[in-house]
Amino acid sequence: MLRHLETQRRVLVLTIQRYQEADRDWSAAAREARSWFPGARRGMAVVIGSPGSRVRKLYDRREKALQQLAVARRNLDEAKARLARRHRVMLLLTEG
Repeated sequence: MLRHLETQRRVLVLTIQRYQEADRDWSAAAREARSWFPGARRGMAVVIGSPGSRVRKLYDRREKALQQLAVARRNLDEAKARLARRHRVMLLLTEG
């Protein structure tokens, strides 16, 4: 069971790294796209680009990485919960 937990941790670390890379790439591309319009208001506008554009592809890659990160976190939490339940059962069996 500990091996499964370690595997889930490694998967989480990998997905965090993938998300960070995708976020950096998208942020840089969005900054570059905004630089084309220096007088534009920079409020809450988000640059995601037109379908098929480089910025949109980077945005989609970032979103996919974010979804994978959420799944990896959930899987790690579930693995920790299973391990905790297993230890609780073992303690109950040894106390009796």
